[in-house]
Amino acid sequence: MEKTRQSRKREATHRALKHSAKMLFEEHGVGNVTIEEIAEGADVSRSTFFTHFDSLDDLLSQIANEEIDDIINASRTENGTDIDALFTQLTEDTCKYPYVMGQLLMKNLMFAGDSSVSDVLALIAAEIGKGGYEKLLTAFSEKDIASLFIGAYFGLIFQKFADKENFNDPAEINDKIRQFIKIIRNQEETINE
Repeated sequence: MEKTRQSRKREATHRALKHSAKMLFEEHGVGNVTIEEIAEGADVSRSTFFTHFDSLDDLLSQIANEEIDDIINASRTENGTDIDALFTQLTEDTCKYPYVMGQLLMKNLMFAGDSSVSDVLALIAAEIGKGGYEKLLTAFSEKDIASLFIGAYFGLIFQKFADKENFNDPAEINDKIRQFIKIIRNQEETINE
């Protein structure tokens, strides 16, 4: 079914508002941007903002959920989840908008309701449960191991922030995550011998 001109225009405005917000959040920080500035950046009125979002928190939640959905979709295979693809997409998104992604992921994780970050953890845990971690699973749960993988990612991001390094090389972060996961798996093989 073909979309009407009005629905295409509404979708374009919605995307423009989210893009404006991401750019402003990245430049000024999530807590330092007003609805008026976001609307101005998208070249729409403040009232138009409210036809798309209930509040600034609603906008943040939608951006975070969209980012997480992109990460999940990039990692789906017919057999489950490709953990490498998941971290590749997460790292690429983070390097585009490091401050925004860091804040949105943490805000989403700490949200009182359902968290899409929890969905990512569940996908990784399910993949771990498929095998290759049997010895580690005697000491840790699948969720524990998944959390350690996500923790390694956050640790690398935190290190870049702490050292005031740039985020223009997603491959560097992704390679370190892959190495970490590979070392964990190799330890598993060593333990099993």
